[in-house]
Amino acid sequence: MANLGTVRREQFGRAQGAQHYATTLLGMNAADRHKQLVGDYLRYYAPRGEAAKAPQPGPSTRTDADALIANHRFIRTEADDAAASGWEARLAKRYYDRLFKEYAIVDLTYYKQAKLGMRWRTQKEVLAGKGQFVCGARGCDAADGLCSYEVNFAYQEAGEHKQALVKLRVCPACAFKLNYKKEKALQKASDAAAARKRKREAEAAEAAPQDPLVREALEFVQRYAAGGGEGGGRQGDAAEGLRPEDVERAARDVAPPPAAAAGGSGSGAGAGGAGVAGTATGGGVAQGELAPAIITMPADNSVWEAKPAVEASSAEDEMDAYFEGLFL
Repeated sequence: MANLGTVRREQFGRAQGAQHYATTLLGMNAADRHKQLVGDYLRYYAPRGEAAKAPQPGPSTRTDADALIANHRFIRTEADDAAASGWEARLAKRYYDRLFKEYAIVDLTYYKQAKLGMRWRTQKEVLAGKGQFVCGARGCDAADGLCSYEVNFAYQEAGEHKQALVKLRVCPACAFKLNYKKEKALQKASDAAAARKRKREAEAAEAAPQDPLVREALEFVQRYAAGGGEGGGRQGDAAEGLRPEDVERAARDVAPPPAAAAGGSGSGAGAGGAGVAGTATGGGVAQGELAPAIITMPADNSVWEAKPAVEASSAEDEMDAYFEGLFL
């Protein structure tokens, strides 16, 4: 009966062999696996002298995958087809003809560095809807909100710089990655414009007068200037930019010009008067016409309203107060 140590060594050897096969031999192709097994036999199990007689390993075997990697083209031209003389080039052409080139699959792993990888779809992906009804980004299975994009894909292939228009269908999240550089540039420009606007507003707030009465007067003048030409404040609703309360306030604060007042008072004088002369020549204001308005700033009555009221005194009261102060 085997003891515990022997069983443990056997189990450990099996586990180690399985791990060695999974990590070493399983990832090899048939030719490389054959060379590895023959080399291990000659190194560990062959009698002395046979290892020296064994033929030395030649160059590594070139597989179909190596041939496709070397001869595949993202977009084949007539020159590439004409140069397809060897079996490797013919294999790459047959593989290229079996691809579906309406939509592409994109790799967005290095999207922050503006590096994208694209390839055409295989038959299995077309049947599954990948790249058309499912997001065309590698590793993304979103199917909602897909948008089509036509990308000017510039790439390096066989030592040449090429570019081609490629159609993609991706979800909104992958679309942001696809246009990452442009999105960042737009966001940076928007933030800079917002910062400039805040700076202008801060400078305008510092330059604005602090007195509320002065600010109110400036706002009134600006609204009046936006309402139209001269006399617009006296036309009521016809003036744009003025509110009804502004029109009423302007009517109270507007005084007629001195020339109009003089012309109106002298219109009823005798011949030779200044008012009659002005009316005859057209310099005065005809009856029924409004004189041009002159805007005056709103009066500040706070000083007078704050003073205490003083009662009016007569001459007798003043005399009594004088004599009281003289004899008392």
